[in-house]
Amino acid sequence: SVTNGGNLDVKNTSNASTLSLNRDGQLSLPKQPAFQAYYANNSYVWSDIADGGYHLQTLNQTRFNIGNHYNTTNHRFIAPVAGTYYFYGQYYHNYTSNYARAAAAIFVNGSQMSETWTPCWETTGSAHTAITLSLAVNDYVQLYTAFYDSNGTSNTYNVYGGALNTYLIGHLIG
Repeated sequence: SVTNGGNLDVKNTSNASTLSLNRDGQLSLPKQPAFQAYYANNSYVWSDIADGGYHLQTLNQTRFNIGNHYNTTNHRFIAPVAGTYYFYGQYYHNYTSNYARAAAAIFVNGSQMSETWTPCWETTGSAHTAITLSLAVNDYVQLYTAFYDSNGTSNTYNVYGGALNTYLIGHLIG
């Protein structure tokens, strides 16, 4: 229906707006799947060895979760519809070494789809990755991280939690 001087609103059977187009051409899709998952604690949430192996980030809280497609129990975003999705993930660590690198990766259905390694020479910091993916219905996406120190693969590193430090975001593009 066209209302409010030229706005177009499409509603579902529950009378909830699923698409709105205003007279200035701005489109709103309030039911479009989107989320940000993060660690609920603002502290170091876990440690591991700097051997370069990937480890699942068990993000247990959401800032927003439109459609409830991110599960804080199994730490997966599950695609509700086939389409193109955008994901960005990052984590913060406290490790410093002239020989260290940190990585963030996006996995789909248990297989690695992206990987970004960042040098960590003499400073703490973060690693991040981003990717646009074509997903089928029920494909699942997770954030994994890795850390490698060629001078000390038995050393440990810590991952810092919190909504500002370690998180995964994603949304359906179309």
